[in-house]
Amino acid sequence: MKQVNHSPALLQAIDQLLSINPAGLSEYELMAALDKQHSDLFPKPNFSEKVLLFQHHFMLRHCLYRLQNEYAHLGDFRLEIGLSRLVKHPVTSPKQDLERHDPLREYYLNLSNMNKESESSIESLLNSFWTRLSHFNAAPEAHKTLGLTGNESHQEKQQRYRKLAQKHHPDKGGNAQEFDRIQQAWKSIRKP
Repeated sequence: MKQVNHSPALLQAIDQLLSINPAGLSEYELMAALDKQHSDLFPKPNFSEKVLLFQHHFMLRHCLYRLQNEYAHLGDFRLEIGLSRLVKHPVTSPKQDLERHDPLREYYLNLSNMNKESESSIESLLNSFWTRLSHFNAAPEAHKTLGLTGNESHQEKQQRYRKLAQKHHPDKGGNAQEFDRIQQAWKSIRKP
């Protein structure tokens, strides 16, 4: 991989791009903006090589988690690093600490992990990402189907699912199509 500069200048460039996009950016949008405006700080990867592309993604996530830690330390902003959006939010309440154990943050903050991945492990990581993203995107409709807000505990969601499944089970006189909808909704929000 071309040496990527993860100096304060790159962190400042990312911060600036997040600041002027209050609705947030996707990772791709952030990469494209960095390439267009700060190619000296964040060189464009060779998109045909999976390992190099992964390393490029890794370095960007590393910088994002460093910024997230910096924001938390200063207390003025918080950085939401989601599956599909990166959003910088002003903090309106007293300083909030980051979640103590975040495996993704720990993974991306450890630079030695960047060179540990092979093409096959990267393929596995990508498959896992797409599975999580499809569950994430399906969750609002699934919650609605089950009559949930999404704020319930896993146990409450499971109880609601079981109640509806029992009510609509075809063997108990229920509607088979409704039962299938309930099954699909539960499948998309249950814990793996």
